Amino acid sequence: MKDTPAVGPGDDRQDVEASLRDEVESLARILDQHERTIASLRREVDLYNRSMGWRLQQRMIPFSRSMLAVPVLRQIYRTLYRAVEIWVDEGFLKIFARTADKLTLALRGKNFLVEGHDRRAPPVEAQYEQWMRQLGAPPSGAAMQERIAGFRTTPVVSVLSVVDDRSTAEVAALVATLEAQSYERWELCIAVTPGVRAAGALQSTPRVRITEGAAPLWSDAFRLATGDYVAFVEPGDELAPEALFELIARLQSDPDLDVVYSDEDSIDRDGRREEPMFKPDWNPDLLLSTNYLQRFGIFRRNRAGEVGAFAADAGRGQPYDLSLRLTEQAARVAHVPRVLYHTRRRTATVDDVLTRRTANRDECRVLVAALDRRHTPGRTAAVFARRGPRCYATRFDLRQRPLVSIIIPTKDKRPLLETTLESIWTRTDYDRYEIIIVDNQSTDADAVRYLASLAPRCQVHQWSKPFNYSALNNFGVQHSRGEQLLFLNNDVEVIRPDWLTAMLEHAQRPEVGAIGARLLYADGRIQHAGVVVGINRVAANAFRTWPGEATGSLRLADLTRNTSAVTGACMMVPRRIFDEVGGFDEDLRVVLNDVDLCLKIRQRGYLVVYTPHALLYHYEGSSRGRLHPPPDEKVFETRWSDFLDRGDPYYNVNLTDKHDDWRIKVDLDERKTKN
Repeated sequence: MKDTPAVGPGDDRQDVEASLRDEVESLARILDQHERTIASLRREVDLYNRSMGWRLQQRMIPFSRSMLAVPVLRQIYRTLYRAVEIWVDEGFLKIFARTADKLTLALRGKNFLVEGHDRRAPPVEAQYEQWMRQLGAPPSGAAMQERIAGFRTTPVVSVLSVVDDRSTAEVAALVATLEAQSYERWELCIAVTPGVRAAGALQSTPRVRITEGAAPLWSDAFRLATGDYVAFVEPGDELAPEALFELIARLQSDPDLDVVYSDEDSIDRDGRREEPMFKPDWNPDLLLSTNYLQRFGIFRRNRAGEVGAFAADAGRGQPYDLSLRLTEQAARVAHVPRVLYHTRRRTATVDDVLTRRTANRDECRVLVAALDRRHTPGRTAAVFARRGPRCYATRFDLRQRPLVSIIIPTKDKRPLLETTLESIWTRTDYDRYEIIIVDNQSTDADAVRYLASLAPRCQVHQWSKPFNYSALNNFGVQHSRGEQLLFLNNDVEVIRPDWLTAMLEHAQRPEVGAIGARLLYADGRIQHAGVVVGINRVAANAFRTWPGEATGSLRLADLTRNTSAVTGACMMVPRRIFDEVGGFDEDLRVVLNDVDLCLKIRQRGYLVVYTPHALLYHYEGSSRGRLHPPPDEKVFETRWSDFLDRGDPYYNVNLTDKHDDWRIKVDLDERKTKN
């Protein structure tokens, strides 16, 4: 990507208008997608309302409510309901197999009772308010002071800020949020314009250092710093009173850390906290999508200086520049999963739009410079969002054009397979691929004829043994020639022509071992945006059922990032790494084999990457049911029990381990019952 000159208040109005037109087009596209989704859901609701099953269920509501009110009857009702679910998904005989499995669990001392599942997440606002009451309260002042007295080290934190044309009240609030800190070893270093009215008063405030300049930058404030660590705070934003304490407390167990960062949220104009960003642990690919370390993190000052923390031309991208430079040098990074920074929501003005655009351009330059330093040339562009952290789509240039072997297991279901193949042939802009279809004993005459007609565009190989997803794919690999292996379900449909390129750009990186795509349901909602390992002691797709596109604050589903696993419905693995880890484990016949493969890859030190730029539909459940076979779950849980006990590092302990929709770890129903 070529360098773009920074934009300031005096720049060409046409550039700003073009940017706003792009944003309007993005909003129009999102609105159109939502309207299509609503129309589709309305049709489904109408069909449900007309069905006999729905009418019968409505008749049963008074009866079910009376049963749910009595604990013993509640379990009987839930057991019967669960039996019907299994019958629909897997067949009548599977009910007895599941019952035997439950009895085995009971003999092992585990819960036998069938628990109810809340399939609909409460509004995020309600979840977060309850989380703040249950888990978000800070330690008491006395408890913090007692711990501080026992700290082995008490480093000084230099808090940096840049103030241009802000009001006296906003600058005073910046001082106030620091004076409220329980950890008192801090100094405030501010770079201001000569017109800041509060500057004269601040000169006499203890622990405040000020420098003036016509166009102040973060580097100006950094030159004033004398502390052991530096941090960044925007005027008007707030720190939780325990913010510095929590980060310094983390240093006590590991004083050699170079970066310690926390979670964050927003404050609206009425002072209400909202839109929490519960972050993952260290995530190098996410850092190429957004500077999630800045708010709120502390950075070792001498290490920052050693890596040339601020490039002279980085402008408003200087904090991002520091995050990238420091973490390129094998920095030690730690995450404190507490919400310690509150971004103040402001009324948008023309100046704010110009400032954000300037920051976007400066940060794009910083990102491209980072790619150049790493000898991985690429490009980046801002991702539209009305508010929240600035985000980017960072893409890597392809250095070579390797052969990709696309391996598709199938049985019968000609319409599904035909849709998949036609979408590959007509909507893929990368032409160096081969398709290997592994047919698992198709008996449908139409499907058999279709498979026979595919040569020479596809290889079709017969697998005559019982269904085993792992064995089918391993068998397909044996008949492939490509450097890159692409495992694909027979019930997907390509949306974006650059889907293969988007996956290849990560597969060519020597540190990456598996790449997953963004998969959508037919109605446009998310089916897969990475996998979270540990949900109900197994694994689940991240952000399942969320809108495919949405406005508002940061959504990790929209950004390239590292995950613990990705789904085998569309997963690319370099052949050398597939061979190194021994391929799919054939003891996992139906499910969790893809997650197991990814965990083996991560165990060898490779990264797993989710990219939203590889976009496909996935008609999940068309080929087989949704439920996990108990034998596969047992193998997986036994093998990865240590990982499950530690928790997924790319998730957050403040998010639920019981549901697969990224909801916050609260239980509103339980609270209502107790109250």
